[in-house]
Amino acid sequence: MPLVYQQNINEHTKIGVWHILETEDFFLEKAKEQYKINHPQKRIQHLTGRYLLLEMANDISLKNILLTKTGKPFLSDESYFFSISHSADYVAVIISAKSNVAIDIQHVAPKIESIKQKYLTEEEIKLLSILSISPNEQFTFAWTIKEAMFKYFDEEGIDFKQHLIISSAIFENDVWVSKSTFNKNKVHSIAIKSIRFNDFFISWIQ
Repeated sequence: MPLVYQQNINEHTKIGVWHILETEDFFLEKAKEQYKINHPQKRIQHLTGRYLLLEMANDISLKNILLTKTGKPFLSDESYFFSISHSADYVAVIISAKSNVAIDIQHVAPKIESIKQKYLTEEEIKLLSILSISPNEQFTFAWTIKEAMFKYFDEEGIDFKQHLIISSAIFENDVWVSKSTFNKNKVHSIAIKSIRFNDFFISWIQ
């Protein structure tokens, strides 16, 4: 069972990461599709996320999962708050019994640099350039931060470049801690934590 990473953030919140090595049949024993997905990779990512959610909290009823207008899944009975993300053959889940959470996982790849101007300001690019990681890592790191923020605030019409601003990032105790601002209608300052895991970055908000 390739649960390759697990961390208890606090007494109410935990993260799990699954490396997909199984066939669909393995996941279908416990977790059914919520809706029809034709693409094979997206379908098994979807099933893995639901399976991992049950592994982390076996009292969840998958029938209670609904989607917001932006497509964010949530539990109608509010028994838990959770977020699911997938990239390539890895799936990450964060779950909390007490408060809103969000997570994003992204494989480090050159293509992310080609779209940096779409989601980063010049000030953010300068900020990232002084970090002791490669450009591909910098832009992947920033992408996961903004994706986590997008999921956390869950509003329609969010512009990654205009409304989600990274103001600082420091590395301490093997974790990146970033200060960011959500600036749409109201201003919200928030801290995001990130780790490098194999060839992936994972960012979360708790």
